[in-house]
Amino acid sequence: MFFVTLEEAAKNGDLAMVKWLCEVRGEQSSYASVLAASEGHLDVLKWLRGNVFNPSPSASMDDAAANGHLDVLKWLQTNAGYATTAAMNKAAGNGHFAIVKWLHQTRKEGCTAVAMDLAAANGHLEIVQWLHGVRRGECTKAAMDEAAANGHLTVVQYLHQSRKEGCSTRAMDGAATNGHLSVVQWLHQHRKEGCTKAAMDGAARSNHLALLEWLQKNRKEGCTSAAMNLAAQNGHLTVVQWLHAHRKEGCSSNAMDHAAANGHLDVVQWLHKNRKEGCTSSAMDGAAGGNHLHVVQWLHRNRTEGCTKAAMDNAAARGYLKVVQWLLVNRTEGCTGAAMDGAAEGGHFEVLLFLHNERSEGCTSKAFVNATTADELTILQWLFEHYSKEFGRDPLQLYAFDKFYTLRWLKDKAKVESATQARR
Repeated sequence: MFFVTLEEAAKNGDLAMVKWLCEVRGEQSSYASVLAASEGHLDVLKWLRGNVFNPSPSASMDDAAANGHLDVLKWLQTNAGYATTAAMNKAAGNGHFAIVKWLHQTRKEGCTAVAMDLAAANGHLEIVQWLHGVRRGECTKAAMDEAAANGHLTVVQYLHQSRKEGCSTRAMDGAATNGHLSVVQWLHQHRKEGCTKAAMDGAARSNHLALLEWLQKNRKEGCTSAAMNLAAQNGHLTVVQWLHAHRKEGCSSNAMDHAAANGHLDVVQWLHKNRKEGCTSSAMDGAAGGNHLHVVQWLHRNRTEGCTKAAMDNAAARGYLKVVQWLLVNRTEGCTGAAMDGAAEGGHFEVLLFLHNERSEGCTSKAFVNATTADELTILQWLFEHYSKEFGRDPLQLYAFDKFYTLRWLKDKAKVESATQARR
């Protein structure tokens, strides 16, 4: 527990807290030095180096380079620090040109093809040019693939003109998925790799209708049923309608199932009226688990698939009392012990009480463990009072029992101290 606190203090640059944890609490953590270096807290790094554990030199230097902390790098350089190729790779990928050049001039580790790949992916053209010209560096097809996917057309053009690695179909697929029409058009005109069905599928998923229209007109790869499924899942009704009108791949029951789970009632209604694939019980289960009561009610009135016990179980676990109450009144599937178990873990006491009063499934021993893990003292106490017969003697349940009384002791102690202070 205190290791985490020390590491967080180092990460946040809180030198006073770091000193207190180490000097008063006696805590130590070599990783704290790495975090201090990574976040650029040189004063914390110096103190930890001199008073507790030495930093992990390579991890400290690599992470400091990745985040652009030149002062930390220089200090580590003169204090037995060392780096790996990850230092320049990460610095290049994150656009820290000054760090890249400093490492080149000062260190011997160099970099790998990952440096140019990452720099290209993130649009750092100047670094890509420098790595190519000064270091005579290497890259892979991933450089152009990722640059295209992220919309960095100037980087794509430079790699095309200056490098021989080329790209793969992932370049156009990724650019289409992310909505970079100008990149897709350039690749179509200047490269021969083309794309796959993933281009149109991805464009549909991400709601890029203009790209879908362009691909439909200029490419022959087409799409799969995943296009409409994913568009429906994400609530892109216009795209769903366009695919229905212009493509023949259709969709599966996943379209309505996932649209319902994500609360897209307009998509669900359109699919119900215009498509024949329908849905499964997963539609209502998912809608209930997502707190989309209006979707649950519509499915109940207009579809026959119904739901399973997972509907109430999931709604209870996430604290959606109104959904649980509606399902109890209007559906017959009921729930399992997982409903109360999940409500206990989530701290949803109102749901727990409702299920206790209205249902007979009860809970399992997992409820005790779940409530303990979540530090839900009130719920844990209530469970012991009402479901003691479910409490066993396996290690996890004994841990719950022990922690319950520890938490109750702390709570009672706090009340006594508060009352004592109030009387003073």
